[in-house]
Amino acid sequence: MFKLFFSDDVWQFGTVIAKESYSAWNSTLTMTLFAWMLLVAAVAYLLGAVNTAIILTKFVYREDIRKKGSGNAGMTNVMRNYGWGPALITLFGDMLKCMFAMMVGTALLGINGAYVAGLMCVVGHVAPVYYKFKGGKGVAAMFMFILYINFWAFIIIGLLFILLVWASRYLSLGSIMSAFIMPLVLERFDWYGIIEPIRVLASLTVMLIVVYKHRANIGRIWNKTESRFSFKRTAKKADAAVIETAPELDEETKKRKEENRKKSAKKKK
Repeated sequence: MFKLFFSDDVWQFGTVIAKESYSAWNSTLTMTLFAWMLLVAAVAYLLGAVNTAIILTKFVYREDIRKKGSGNAGMTNVMRNYGWGPALITLFGDMLKCMFAMMVGTALLGINGAYVAGLMCVVGHVAPVYYKFKGGKGVAAMFMFILYINFWAFIIIGLLFILLVWASRYLSLGSIMSAFIMPLVLERFDWYGIIEPIRVLASLTVMLIVVYKHRANIGRIWNKTESRFSFKRTAKKADAAVIETAPELDEETKKRKEENRKKSAKKKK
């Protein structure tokens, strides 16, 4: 899909190193490529660290999304606390930053640069330097990573996500399984050329990050205490249900949820 924005040579090799240079590989080229990869990684990380959920809730609602609900600075927590409008804005913002980072990576170093940029954007999203390294779970950035690389891979993984969420009503299950199959699907649909290992490593690392960030969800799904997704469910009901049905949640999270519920009750009075 995004390949249409670049010529074949730029998509494969980028612009900072001439195509012909790859045929005469040497130590100088290796060092140059490594230096540019570090630059791409740094820019992508800083872009990924710009968290849409935190910015949106801070300036619109004067609140920190990380102190509400699950404490996660991502689309799902925004949806459960503020509704679908802010959640979709969060989704769009998180995907847009990843797209921009990967386009920069492609323009400089080709598809290999895009893989590195996508990976570092996910890292920036889950561990943002601007917000004390406490961010989201990287799912929106992961889906942009997939869409950028191959449209059909995105369709297949997206359909799997929808099917799993529809069948189980666990958003987290859809995210986890999508991450698990992502490297296999991308390998099937993407073509590999120069520096193939860097692409494999990038997709595997994105998968591991997303799954690791969902480790608590995996435990709750196993114990059947994970909060189920519902279009009709309000944020307050969802919050209360998590408190009542997930006794294995850490004490800090349960305390925060209980305080939020008490504050809401006081406002009503």
